[in-house]
This record gives sequence, C-alpha cells and structure tokens, in this order.
Amino acid sequence: MTGTAARIRKVVVLGGGTAGWMAAAYLGKALQGTVDVTVLAAPARPRACTGEATVPHLHRAFFDFLGINEDEWMRECDASFRTATRFVNWRTEGASEAAARALPAGGPDHFYQPFGLLADYDRIPLSQYWVKRNHDGGAREPFDYACFREPPLMDALKSPRRLDGRAATRYAWHLDAGLVADFLRRFAVGKLAVTHVEDEMTGVDRDGRGHVSALRTASGRVLEADLFVDCSGSRGLLLDRALGEPFLDMSDQLPCDSVVATTVPHDDAAHGVEPYTSALAMSAGWTWKTPLSGRFGTGYVYSSRFTTPQEATAELCDLWGLDPSTTRFEHSRHRVGRTERAWVRNVVGIGRSAGYLEPLESTGIHFVTAALHLLVKHFPDRTFNPALVDVFNREVAVMFDDARDLTQTHYHCTPRDDTPFWRATGELPLTSGVRERIAAYRAGLPVGSPHTDESTYYGDFEAEIRNLGSNGSYYCLLTGLGLLPDAPLPALAHRPESVAGAEPLFQAIKRQQQNLLETLPSAYDCLRRLHGA
Repeated sequence: MTGTAARIRKVVVLGGGTAGWMAAAYLGKALQGTVDVTVLAAPARPRACTGEATVPHLHRAFFDFLGINEDEWMRECDASFRTATRFVNWRTEGASEAAARALPAGGPDHFYQPFGLLADYDRIPLSQYWVKRNHDGGAREPFDYACFREPPLMDALKSPRRLDGRAATRYAWHLDAGLVADFLRRFAVGKLAVTHVEDEMTGVDRDGRGHVSALRTASGRVLEADLFVDCSGSRGLLLDRALGEPFLDMSDQLPCDSVVATTVPHDDAAHGVEPYTSALAMSAGWTWKTPLSGRFGTGYVYSSRFTTPQEATAELCDLWGLDPSTTRFEHSRHRVGRTERAWVRNVVGIGRSAGYLEPLESTGIHFVTAALHLLVKHFPDRTFNPALVDVFNREVAVMFDDARDLTQTHYHCTPRDDTPFWRATGELPLTSGVRERIAAYRAGLPVGSPHTDESTYYGDFEAEIRNLGSNGSYYCLLTGLGLLPDAPLPALAHRPESVAGAEPLFQAIKRQQQNLLETLPSAYDCLRRLHGA
C-alpha cells in the first residue's frame, strides 16, 4: 500500500473517561475531518469528584488547540486556579495535620513548587546564584521565596489572573475530571462529528498480522478500525489483555499503590480559595487537596505495605474532621509502572492503560496531553512504519521515566523517618537518573530532565509539553526538603562580574512580589466573577 490507499480512515477510542474524550476531541481536530473517530464507552457510573490538578501547558496545548476559550472551559469544568504545589510537613515528624509545623531552625515546614519561570543571568540560572549567596553568608531566605514571585501571592490567596482576564503569572488549574469528560464528549460529538457508541466491549478480533481489526460489544456491534486508542484505564483491555504487552513494575522504586479519596465542603467566602494544590505528608504516604468551588477534592495516596484501607480512611477523616459514617469514599489500587511499549502494532495506549504514577507531580492529564501531541506528530498510515512507532515509544518512555525520577526524589531526599513508611523510603533502590541528578546538584550544577537543555526551561513549547522536571522544580524540591549543594557552582568563582550582575534580579523579584500583592485580586473574587456569585 502506498499514498492514499494506505491512509488511516477509521480510529476507535476505547474508553469514555477523561483520557478517552480528550483523545477523541484532539484527534478529531488534529486530523481535520480526514478520519472517522468513534468512541466506545460503557455507561458511566456516578463518581464523586475528588479533584484533578493540571500543569500550565494544558490550555495552550489542548483547549486553545481545540479553539475553546479559557473562561468557557473553566466554567464548564468547574475549574479553579493552580499557581503551584505546596508541600507540607515533609521534613518534620508528627501526626498528620493540614497546618505546617515549625522547623527546628525556625520557619514553617512548607515549600512551594511554582509554575513561574526561573530567571537566569549570563546563561546561568538564578538558582546557582542563590546557592552562592547562601554559601557566602548572604541572606538565608528560602529558595522559593527568593527566586520566584509567586510564594507570597499564594500565602495571601491571590489570583494569578487579573479581573479582566490578563495573566499576572504562569498558572495551571484544578478541575472536575468528570465534567471535563462530559464537556469534551459534547464538544467532540457536536462540533467534530465524533461517533459515540455507548456499549460494553466483550471481544477483540485480530487479523493475520496480529493487529486488532475490530471490537465486539455486548449488543452485537462490530466496530472495525485501522487504529485503536486504548483509553480503558488501568485495565488495559487492548494493550495489556488483548496484545499481552509486558508491564514494567516499578513498585520497588515508588512505594504508594493505593488511594482513598473524597470531597469535602468548604466555605469559600469565609476562608478564601487556595490558588495551589497541597501535598500533605501522612504516616504512610501523602494527601492531596485540590480546591474547587465550594469544596475541595482530597485523597490519601498510601502504601498498602504499611497501612490498610480502613486505617488510611480513618487517618484521612482525622485530617479533615470527617464523619466516616456519612462521608462517601472511593478506594482504588494501582499497578505502579508502565507497559514496555505504549504503541504496539495498531494499538496506542493513552493514559493509565500505558502506565500509572501516583499524582505527586500531577502527571495524569499531563501524560494524556503529551502522548496525544506525540501521536499526531508521528501519525501513521496502515503500513505502521516501525520508525514512527519506535520514536513515539521512546519519547513516551523517557517522559514517564523522567516523571518517575522526579517523584522518587521526593521520597529519597526527605529527612523524615518517624514511621515504618518513611524509614522505608530512605531504602528505595534509586534509578540512575535520580543518582545522577543528586550528584550534579551536590556539585552545584543546574539539574533538570537530562533530555532537555537549558534553553527548554525558558519557552520551548514542545519540551514543556513533554517534561515536568526543570532546574527550578528540582531546586524547589531539594532545597525545600533541606538538602543543599556541597558547594556553589565552581565556575562562579571565576565570574565575579556575573555574580554581581545577578544581584539586582533578587531585588527585582522582591519589588514584583510587593507590586502583585498590592494589585492582584483574591482567587475567590476572581473565581466568583468567572463562575458567577
């Protein structure tokens, strides 16, 4: 087959959750009406919204690509602002609590990982100048507060956006994943002519090459296609069960495999809306808090080796003062790791069918967006040229493994050892990527993804889509956990003019912080105007 004879004509997406409808809408738009897209989704069961945190490129890479205005999709998805992640009590021992404890040396046990961009001077990130300042006896202000504009704004619950819609700083969103799926279903079916088949898959047909040729359903339908996108979640109905792709178990590298989650009412008018995600250290893992309108989603991500579902539920109830007899909880358990390949023959796994990482770095929707971008970039014809498939698989594996390394760094570098769980995290076998980054960090070097150079931290769109770990995020994490480099970047000893030239940047950040504190509205006021009182 060559040319138009080999063109992909039909795509079937299996699964109608957030990943499935994101895939259908993205492919429907990107392929410009040249392919028939069908979504096979079983009737959805009601689920409580426990909040989903995203990263900044979601709008530009996905909703803006679809031509959907930010205010429109935020209203449809009950979205709120997310300017950072706030990590609480990852250094101090004690019972689980939402308030930050005091560090032994003073100050609260919390740090931020903002989405703001880290400045640089003379092609050296500001982080390295901050290390030299501290090493030479200069100001001891925490890294996040010294090098980013955002931390004081988050302390004051300020919006990252002005009332007229202009962005004041870089931000992402919290949203209701169920509403996202519903909104994208309506958009894909109504605007992009995607076909929705509400049915249960009962069988898979394969051809002589071993490719999937059709899906069979409970009502007797036979859905044929050239390409199948597996968005069936952790069940992996096509990639895992039908094609038998090996799964790379990473439970020895990351300890948390279970979640108990719920939604908690919140008086926004009385207490304001936090413009950040919280990650609160617990006895056997950590808990997220994602603010939404009039409530927040929360979930305890824990290790089943160190606590039971009943004990985890009780600890989550104690944290938020919940009554277990009247609160609805959702329990889930996950395989930690990824399939060896995300694209096998004519099946592409998107989302949890291709792998699962605990959401400490908000990887869920990030992985979906990035994989869809890469699929369209390497979109095949029916010959399925191995070069396209291999490049896609390599890039998806790198993306996943980099995020795994960033997540593992949280556990490895925390000084906590007050429970069996936290003692065990210090004994996790480290990946080579984590070992190399920590060695580079201790030597005073910038650290980030080894697959991006310094320029990608400052605006390369494609690199932003595929990578979570920048020099700024690693420095926020490592300094926030109390780990400092052994010495400043050695090259700075030979660049006194650069060191002096960088000093005004620290002062400029202070002025910008004060200006934004004085001029930005509260997150509550901004969201009230967006969503309606």
